[in-house]
Amino acid sequence: MWKIFALLVHILMLGYISKIYFQSTVLNGMLPQVTHRDLGLEPPADRLVVFITDGFRAESFFRNNCSGLPSLRNILLNEGLAGVARTCAPTQSRPGHIAIFGGFNEDPAAAMTNFQKNPDVFDTVFNRTAGTWGWGGRPVITIFNDLVTKNGPVNFEMYTLNEEMGIYGADNWVFNKVRHFMASNANVLMVREKLPSMFLIYLGDLDLAGHSAKPNTAEYLKILNNTQAGIAEMYELFERIFKDKRTVYLLTSDHGMTDSGAHGAGSQLEIEVPFLLWGAGVKRAAPNAGHFFKIGEHGVRRPLHELDQVQMAPLMSALIGLPPPVNNMATLPLGYINVGAKHEAHALHLNALQLLAQVNRMQQLHQRDRIIDWLPMFESLEEHRVETYKQQFQHLMKLNYAREAIQTSQEMIRLSLKCLESYRNYYRIPLSVACIVMYLGWLYYLVAKQARTSNAPKHDWLDLPIIILFVLEIVLALFLYLHKVSCGTSFYLLVPLPVWIMALRERGLHTKCIEAPLMQLAWIVCTAALLIATIHYRELTTLGYFVVVCINNWRAFTRPTLKFALWILLVLLLAGFSLVRPNLGYHSKCLLFTSMVFTVLRPLVLGESHAWRVWISNSAALLLGGYVVQRILCDKPISQWLHGTAWIYLVFALISIPYSNARSPRTRVQLILFNLSTIYTLLCLSYESIFIQVLCTEFLIGVEVRDESKQLEDDEDDSDGDEADKPAKALTSVQHILNCYRYALLIIFYTYFSLIGTGNLPHINSFDPDTARVFVRELSPALIGSLIVLKLFIPNIIIMSSMYALCAKARQNVRGIFICLFLICDAMCLYFFFFVRNSGSWSGVRASLSNLLIVHGLPILLIVFSWVPKQFLSALPMTMLPMLSWKTDVHISQPGQSQA
Repeated sequence: MWKIFALLVHILMLGYISKIYFQSTVLNGMLPQVTHRDLGLEPPADRLVVFITDGFRAESFFRNNCSGLPSLRNILLNEGLAGVARTCAPTQSRPGHIAIFGGFNEDPAAAMTNFQKNPDVFDTVFNRTAGTWGWGGRPVITIFNDLVTKNGPVNFEMYTLNEEMGIYGADNWVFNKVRHFMASNANVLMVREKLPSMFLIYLGDLDLAGHSAKPNTAEYLKILNNTQAGIAEMYELFERIFKDKRTVYLLTSDHGMTDSGAHGAGSQLEIEVPFLLWGAGVKRAAPNAGHFFKIGEHGVRRPLHELDQVQMAPLMSALIGLPPPVNNMATLPLGYINVGAKHEAHALHLNALQLLAQVNRMQQLHQRDRIIDWLPMFESLEEHRVETYKQQFQHLMKLNYAREAIQTSQEMIRLSLKCLESYRNYYRIPLSVACIVMYLGWLYYLVAKQARTSNAPKHDWLDLPIIILFVLEIVLALFLYLHKVSCGTSFYLLVPLPVWIMALRERGLHTKCIEAPLMQLAWIVCTAALLIATIHYRELTTLGYFVVVCINNWRAFTRPTLKFALWILLVLLLAGFSLVRPNLGYHSKCLLFTSMVFTVLRPLVLGESHAWRVWISNSAALLLGGYVVQRILCDKPISQWLHGTAWIYLVFALISIPYSNARSPRTRVQLILFNLSTIYTLLCLSYESIFIQVLCTEFLIGVEVRDESKQLEDDEDDSDGDEADKPAKALTSVQHILNCYRYALLIIFYTYFSLIGTGNLPHINSFDPDTARVFVRELSPALIGSLIVLKLFIPNIIIMSSMYALCAKARQNVRGIFICLFLICDAMCLYFFFFVRNSGSWSGVRASLSNLLIVHGLPILLIVFSWVPKQFLSALPMTMLPMLSWKTDVHISQPGQSQA
């Protein structure tokens, strides 16, 4: 029952994280503002052409006096307005395009989909145009492909990279498509064109060249030269077709990249992208911060302008006479459009009204909750203040005070953005408090259950504190219902009290509520602090591992033996290797084949005794794995029979363990290690199997060393020399709890050390699908994911099997060990809960979420996989199956029973 409750609590924790940190901030239900033509204003341009050069950083644009852009030099000198636009991490294609065309930074909810899907429907510049055409790569075009304009779907053509294109053929494909479209529709566009119109030309070769060739190479400059020449040709093509000089052009990028060709974080090279604006309606004397860049051999100076990437959306909209997108969160930059002050004032006024519409919608959503009367309001934007602004703007415009009207709109925009930010975090504090209260109740439930034996009576449902909490829950539910708080928010605000009801009921009637509270607090805090430190500083993992295993076997240091020396040697070897181990993704055929040989030699060297069928099956499986890997590396086809044989071995290796003829717990553990290490080796890419086998061997030898040193100590204390006649010492409840924490610490630390030593933990989000290449070749996420999870937990299964088989105290305190596991891991969860990031660097968001999810899910997964060691150590002999008769009966102690 308590395990089901644990699962529910941890699922609720995930719900809190999603509700607090990853709620969608995209608002719907607002109407777009009127266009410039509706206000009687002629827009400066009728059509917009946008060139998106994916991955093109500002440094590459302005490098060596813009020497990489010879075909655009005349535009830079005589027509264009150039500068740097600053993006916002994560610097990926999807967030960049949403910022350019939507006017807002990526929604936090997108982090839950790895920034790959639209969290909600949102508005863009495309939606307001009379016609939109675009050409580009499928991953980018699909972001906007489902958006609707006045006249139906946007007209996009997408490409998928293939061999016919060549490595860098995407840009030429786009240029050819534009040429063909303009040639086929030139007459129609000139005669029947509906205004305003928009053209999107996405160019992806520079991003691909940056990743493969790197931005500072000659090959990259060659691709850049082809791209910029194509852009200049497209400009001339549009000018020939549309001769009215009413076309405006924008060249920019979605993100930059580092010198190594990476992007996603927030370095200067990644967040600074170029923009070049020219054509109809562009004012060359735009304001700048006094910075300049140089062009050509003579170093002609031109002003360098600066914008936020999200400001592109309102700027593009104003250039073609449209209001900003309804979800826009940016301020229209002033001085970039070649119009009078009156026109600019109206454009900025539309920007302010668009933001005020979002404020109004946000307030409507919150005013459904009458609880808003009890919570702070954003008083600077009350209804009368908004009406006063609208009247004041109209009054100033009638008096021709355009500059004063602009200042009034700027102040209203500032207040609107501040108000929206305030409301978006409205319920964060109440929900965070509710989450913490729930988790504290869960921790109290665990310590109360630990203090009470499984058969001891506990408090009744009619206990006074429980009745009080029931009443409070009903009152709170009625309060939230009457004040019309949303169902999702109400649910999470109501959760903590039922958790506390369960916790109070778990108290024993005749026992303490908490056994040795200060000692348990010290264990939890110190262990959690040590593990958190190892997560932030990987080098501390080595020190922590060395300290933990040495303290666990402290008796052996007083009576060193040859086996103790071997154990110390293995500990030092593992500790040293963990400092220099390569990261996940390191492939080495030599190390992989060496690990296959090591898998067979290790039990031979240690003198393990296995049946002949075990040696044959494991050796054959390793030969099969080596053969499959070799064929894959040589790009040769793999027969499905080979994959099927690998699956047959995997099932046989697992099922044969509980039905083996192992005659003692130690030989059964040796068989478990042999079979599972063989499976683990088949799932490896290089050295991992060697590390894991040495780690498990170290643990087994460490148990032997500890038992021998304890036996020697007991023999010395036995003055009569007859230990059998002395009664066993009974452990106190505090000693039981100490043992539980000790074993819980060992399980957690060996888990972390196995993940770090094999290079998995620093890259927990990105596993190599080649891990499953021996078992499956086609891309099957379900099968590959299952095999990766099996690989990660094989070391835990071996360690827990060794504990159950060889450590009587561990067998007798399984429930207590898992309670301690939950206490330590959930204390770490509370720490990581406060450091979850939903914005900024893509890798930083994933790392913060991964740290929480690892410690959050670890005890649940360990409970699930703890069933496996119990089955492996079961005493069911194979002779009970009627078709087999080659085995004699043996008896293995069941987990949870004392071993004779």
